[in-house]
Amino acid sequence: MTGSALDQNVNRTVLHIITRMDAGGAATNTITCVDRLREHGFETALAYGVTTDLAAAPVVRMQALDVEKHFLPRMVRNVAPLRDLSTLRELVRIIRQKRYDLVHTHCSKAGAVGRLAAMICGVPAVHTPHGHIFYGYFGHLPTHLFVMVERWLARRTKALISLTDAETRESLERGIGRRGQYTTVPSGVPLATFRDIDPANGAAFRQAHGISANAIVAASIGRLVPVKGFDVLLEGFGRASERCPDLHLVIAGDGEQRGTLARDAAHRGLSERVHFAGHLDDVRPVLSAADLFVLASRNEGMGRAIIEAMAAGLPVLATRTGGIPTLIEDTRTGILVSPEDAQGLGDELIRLVESPDLRQSMGAAGADGVYPAYDEQTMLDGLAKIYTETLA
Repeated sequence: MTGSALDQNVNRTVLHIITRMDAGGAATNTITCVDRLREHGFETALAYGVTTDLAAAPVVRMQALDVEKHFLPRMVRNVAPLRDLSTLRELVRIIRQKRYDLVHTHCSKAGAVGRLAAMICGVPAVHTPHGHIFYGYFGHLPTHLFVMVERWLARRTKALISLTDAETRESLERGIGRRGQYTTVPSGVPLATFRDIDPANGAAFRQAHGISANAIVAASIGRLVPVKGFDVLLEGFGRASERCPDLHLVIAGDGEQRGTLARDAAHRGLSERVHFAGHLDDVRPVLSAADLFVLASRNEGMGRAIIEAMAAGLPVLATRTGGIPTLIEDTRTGILVSPEDAQGLGDELIRLVESPDLRQSMGAAGADGVYPAYDEQTMLDGLAKIYTETLA
């Protein structure tokens, strides 16, 4: 950023609003923006709702930030009219009192309530959905109502920020916004931290989980919730394990389905080969321990964990859904299968296990392909440009 651009942005204040600070790509992305966009001359602040895990990495990072913070105790993820109205009033009060120049909303609930508050206050707003909920989350009627609300809000939003071009296309197909409103800014990852991870980290992780040095390890990272498709992954892994006795699966993450998934693994006789590592603030030991990465999501905005795995040099097997096909060039940097296709996923797992040369070539191609488009600095530069143009 040049000196003149920095001067242009001095004292321009941006309020970021996010539904919750739970572990995940959206909260991690938001905290990075609040922290590092100050390097581009913006003064930043954060408003956030009820967070269930106060020990989550985004919460810890947020607490350490020396920025203005506003906790919104009435904002929750699900639709709650009385609580949402109370949150709207509180946000209007905050925006008017602090006189912010720009509001940047993140995720669906904060995107709706936050943009309404900005509109009431006459402050321009930009919005990052961090993916969408057009499929894989709710039934037909709730999804239809969500789309109608998003169409109305888009007409009152200065800029819409997609994580992938596929997200933009799927939004436009549903009549949300105009093409000129959209800019693709991938969720940025500090890629340098995932390159050349010390192999000792992976060896220690394997030892801690009772995985031999000669085993083939498939790793998967994400919230243990239905949309992430871990039930499909377990079925596919079960198929592959019959042919590949040295194959192990490590699942890093936590969520409402953990107990169900553990019971499913036990029912399939896989308890000794499926390792639930829980939520990890630092996933690099898992990636260092792995020979390949797999994600069976039913819907995925971008797949931040995929970027981290590719940066670490792992071949990726993932579902052809949401923004994932934007990241993976099928058969070159990874392999794509259809969502819900446990058999296809199992077959491709076998293929990767039995083809070490293929794993190596895909891993190398993926590591080269993610830089610099998916680097954290690229994201920050892109957002600073959108802010500057919006405020001009």
